[in-house]
Amino acid sequence: MTRKLLVTVDSLRYDHFRHFPATREYLEFEHDRAFSTFPETFGSFPAIVGGEYALQRGLKDGTSVARRVDGRKVGITTNHLLSPKYGYDDAFDHFESPSASEEGIAGFVSDKLELGSTPYKVAAAAWNQIERARSKVVKLGKSFRRADDVIETFFEQTDGHDDWFGWLHFMEPHHPYDPHSAPVSRDYANRVSRKAISHRVNDEEADLVRELYRRECEELDVELRRLWEGIPEDTEVVFLSDHGELLGEDGVWGHPGLLHPLLHHVPLATKNVDWSFGDVASLIDVPSMLVGEEHGLGREDRDVAFALYGDRRAAMNRDGIVNYDPDDADSYSARDLQGNDAPMDDDLKDALEAFDVDGGITRYDADEETLAELGYLE
Repeated sequence: MTRKLLVTVDSLRYDHFRHFPATREYLEFEHDRAFSTFPETFGSFPAIVGGEYALQRGLKDGTSVARRVDGRKVGITTNHLLSPKYGYDDAFDHFESPSASEEGIAGFVSDKLELGSTPYKVAAAAWNQIERARSKVVKLGKSFRRADDVIETFFEQTDGHDDWFGWLHFMEPHHPYDPHSAPVSRDYANRVSRKAISHRVNDEEADLVRELYRRECEELDVELRRLWEGIPEDTEVVFLSDHGELLGEDGVWGHPGLLHPLLHHVPLATKNVDWSFGDVASLIDVPSMLVGEEHGLGREDRDVAFALYGDRRAAMNRDGIVNYDPDDADSYSARDLQGNDAPMDDDLKDALEAFDVDGGITRYDADEETLAELGYLE
């Protein structure tokens, strides 16, 4: 019997994996230097699911790891960017994902107004006011599909099957941060989170937003305990975050397309997975871990990981990151993994110069209505 499970968490910083005690106790191995290939969901999953860098919209045809595994294949995602529109249902027997059109007004606004324009921002503010008014007459639910519902559906879909492959993507702790245990109302948690993403919070609000993010992490770990208790002990598990999150570092919140070390350094942990890890791991290696041999561009014993965003590039090793930006006067810059300026690592710079991948996408290659539903109106 073969059971394989890929669990992906949206926007989880490496330093907040400590708030997942149940998950860490269940998993056998953690890599302390794993890196995403893209600072946002849209471009991370061509690597995580397909073993390829993000050079086009969505998953490259024929690359899905689901084509390489046996048994019933069940995929449940909670992010609009991980939908059949972008090819992620390929080779799955059962696949569920949200649709941007399901939530109406915000999608309509984004479809009619230019992203980032003044009318667009005005409409975004109006949407927040609508949500505030709704909260006075109805109890607002979570912004995204709840983790417990995802887990329950997964168990239902694999019940009675000896062999299966599951991919579960959880939105917690993606913004807006609105945990059940929030010390404020859900309406206010939503609004203050969106204010932070728009860089408009004071110090007191900033501390609250960081607390809300931490509580999202803690609550997801509680829900995941049921998943770990419910799957067979011999299940091969890969757990990861697709990218990190900025919580005010450099004056920035969220994950706005920066090749920043705190957006690329992510949790990666496994159980029952036979893989030879090097000094670093890249999320492009994940499909290979799941199939037990090289898939796409994945490989064992890695000492450098790479990332891209549009025409910008980055290389990462155990000590830091070197960035290349063709629009910057200096072109190359270096930081440590905490985001502080660092001396140039010439070996890492050489590796980046040898990184021969043409092209690249950005967030804005996704449909605007999809971006709106994910909270990027602001």
